[in-house]
Amino acid sequence: MSLKTLRTLAAIVQQGSFAAAGEKLGLTQAAVSIQVRQLEDELGARLFDRIGRNQVLNPDGRKVLERASKILDLYDQLGDGIGSESQYRGELLLGAVFSIQTGGLGQVLARLRERFPYLKIKILRGMSIDLAARAENGELDAVLITEPQHSIRPEFSWQTLESEPFYVVAHKDVPELPDGEMLSQYPFIRLDPRAWAGSMIDIELRRRNIQTNEMMELDSLQGALNMVKQNLGVTVMALGKYRSEQLRSELRLVPFGDPVIYRNIGIYQRRGHARQSLVQVLIEEFAELLN
Repeated sequence: MSLKTLRTLAAIVQQGSFAAAGEKLGLTQAAVSIQVRQLEDELGARLFDRIGRNQVLNPDGRKVLERASKILDLYDQLGDGIGSESQYRGELLLGAVFSIQTGGLGQVLARLRERFPYLKIKILRGMSIDLAARAENGELDAVLITEPQHSIRPEFSWQTLESEPFYVVAHKDVPELPDGEMLSQYPFIRLDPRAWAGSMIDIELRRRNIQTNEMMELDSLQGALNMVKQNLGVTVMALGKYRSEQLRSELRLVPFGDPVIYRNIGIYQRRGHARQSLVQVLIEEFAELLN
């Protein structure tokens, strides 16, 4: 068996199907199927069971995937820590919510690249719930997200970087009123309740029985900010120190909640993955920036 075959197996599980794995790897579905059959022949066991139209890992397949993941992680770490720090190579795959991407992430990554000039860094944006799933299935090394609202399994870790207060965000022409009055009097631009931050906002609105005049719902913080800048309504979002200082000069920010509610922003990752030492450097750089 080869590392290529093990990566194909991992891609099938990450992408959800043979066809999707082939598309990601630049292979035909037939080529993916051949690799799986060859692996099964070498191991003397079937790894997938057909359920309806889908191929699903069976118990033997899950054992092989777990072992294959460890082998691939060890292979990817082969050159880590050898020679000087500047020799860290390869690609660091990160996910980050919008507020992190527009906050201090750029400064932190600049410092990381300065220390590791041969390192490639790829950043993907999304909602916390989606990015967490991509970290769990091994598609991303680590994600910078809102703290998961579910209990964290032992094979994953969470490190809080910053507690961000929520604000009612309004156009500068809107008079500064208590948060409940602003939300009752002006059109409300709601964030997608599927997002963990959106869920926290809805819970607080219901708890305080604040009746809003909802005019639209968006799954993009940038989209919501653009609507507020056009004076189409007010929104509620969590903002870290770096980002809130940027926005105060152009928008009105009023603390939201009684008392003000916060969300924790941090790093969520699988324990023992190939780039964990680099993610630890990222955590340390964030701590220095935010303190």
